[in-house]
Amino acid sequence: MPLKDVLKARFGDDFPVGSGSMKRDDPLVITEQRDYVSVEYGVAKFMLENMGVEFEFEQQRVHDYDGRVVDELVYAAKELGEPDWTQTRRFFFDITTGFNRK
Repeated sequence: MPLKDVLKARFGDDFPVGSGSMKRDDPLVITEQRDYVSVEYGVAKFMLENMGVEFEFEQQRVHDYDGRVVDELVYAAKELGEPDWTQTRRFFFDITTGFNRK
């Protein structure tokens, strides 16, 4: 099932996402023009919780890929109950629609 269908089933049919898998070469398209950052964080949190890991936000970076604006969210992660942050999870979102809004 495409990620957008999973997210719309969880958050509602009007959830502002398009195609994409949140990978660097296939960022999830956010169609929200104003509050796209909240959409990104909500999706990342949902995905991390479904992975069953503890997580902590590390950083956010904006990239320009072939004229598209792509936001990268980076989280430290670890298995539940583990003492050390041993994993890194990265999520990529195409925020061109909202970022270039005038």
